[in-house]
Amino acid sequence: MSLTVGPATSRVAVRDSQHSGVGRTGNCAGAHHGRAIRGGEGRGGVNPATRAATTTRAGAMGTVSRGGASRPRLAGASRSVTRRLVAAPSPLRALGEDGTGSLLDELDADARCPVPKDQRPASQLREVQESMLLGWGGLELKWYCFRLTTLGAFFYYFLAYPIAAFSYNPETQPVEAIICALVGSLTATAAFALLIYNNWSYVRTRLLSATVEYEETGWYDGQVYVKDPEMLARDRLLGTYTVRPIVERLRKTLLACGAGVFVSLTALNSIDAPEYGVERQQYDGGGAGFYMETARQKYEPTTPEEDAEEEENLAAEEASEIARYEAAMARYYSDNRAAAAAAAAAAAAAAAATE
Repeated sequence: MSLTVGPATSRVAVRDSQHSGVGRTGNCAGAHHGRAIRGGEGRGGVNPATRAATTTRAGAMGTVSRGGASRPRLAGASRSVTRRLVAAPSPLRALGEDGTGSLLDELDADARCPVPKDQRPASQLREVQESMLLGWGGLELKWYCFRLTTLGAFFYYFLAYPIAAFSYNPETQPVEAIICALVGSLTATAAFALLIYNNWSYVRTRLLSATVEYEETGWYDGQVYVKDPEMLARDRLLGTYTVRPIVERLRKTLLACGAGVFVSLTALNSIDAPEYGVERQQYDGGGAGFYMETARQKYEPTTPEEDAEEEENLAAEEASEIARYEAAMARYYSDNRAAAAAAAAAAAAAAAATE
């Protein structure tokens, strides 16, 4: 029997020539032992555990030949056994910090890439993921919704509702105040979601692109680098399966905020907006958006003494306005009579001069 031991991870295939091609498999424990693990006993069957190839590490390199009495015997019978060691693929090169592989690990193509590390798409993705605010997009759905809801509630109670309370009295118009505050909070939340969306969309575009635009030292020396196949495959996997779902979720968030603002504005307009172009009889009887005495009494209640005082003030103001009008008309007529008399005198003097 001949045994060949290589320096790399090996696979041992044991072939039994006396059992019509029935394979038996063992593992090599090292270059100094070369001992085979026995398979199932008997001719009727083979132990299933011996059919799986077991990979081990060989400790040295060389060839060991054995013959005669030292030939190994399987199951007590004399058999001619041939063993061959096949080199296995090399182990994974890059591992994450926790011992697991990651698409963000350094590649050989990264070492050859002239793009500054902070301008590479993979580095920009890591930066976005680790950001305090922009990293919200990469959270799980429940935590993403929780943080956006918390942000919207903060804007509603501490910013939007106090402003809406100045426009609508919460005691007499609570629905209008709530809807107005809801519009403000949704708008502010949509602004933050738009900021997160723009950053993730920018990173996705750079990951999916076959080229990378970068600056060596400043804006005046922009360059374009064509990605290596290894880097391109890695970046497109990240852009397709990591970033694209996040961008789609942010887009749905923006659409939901926009729909909420539209519905709120429509409801507020239907409740509080005035009606323009109404007919005369509606104006006389009072209409939406016009002054009504009943509405004044409802929203601006007064006492009878205040009403009487207001009427007296209105009467006095009206009388003073009439007096000013009459005085102005008297001056107008007197000025007109004086101007007419002066014109007649000038005409008479001119006629006398011509005679």
